[in-house]
Amino acid sequence: MAENKTPADLARSMMTKNLEQAHNAIAGYFQLVEKSISASPLGATDQTKTFRNYVEQSVAASFGLSDKLLRAKDFQDVVRIQTEFFQTQLRALTEKSKDFSDTTTKAVSEVTRVEIK
Repeated sequence: MAENKTPADLARSMMTKNLEQAHNAIAGYFQLVEKSISASPLGATDQTKTFRNYVEQSVAASFGLSDKLLRAKDFQDVVRIQTEFFQTQLRALTEKSKDFSDTTTKAVSEVTRVEIK
């Protein structure tokens, strides 16, 4: 059956298998990180939760991009997929930067209030 596959089909098949393995590895890694964070005194902080959510969303978006690129029909499709991905990531980065700023400002003001008392 492999004889009937084109080199592109073989490469796509191998990349799909590699992506599945990477998905599994990342899932295991996030479970380990989540256990470590929850055991840490910093585990419940807003900053930690915000950062963890950002990393998870970023990794998921990268895997989504890889999945879409594997299914691209032609070069124009690849360019469209990448353009959409970069636009989405730029919007997400802008939103996350605001979230990080808000969270950090809140944490600094809380620490400052505690030190002043």
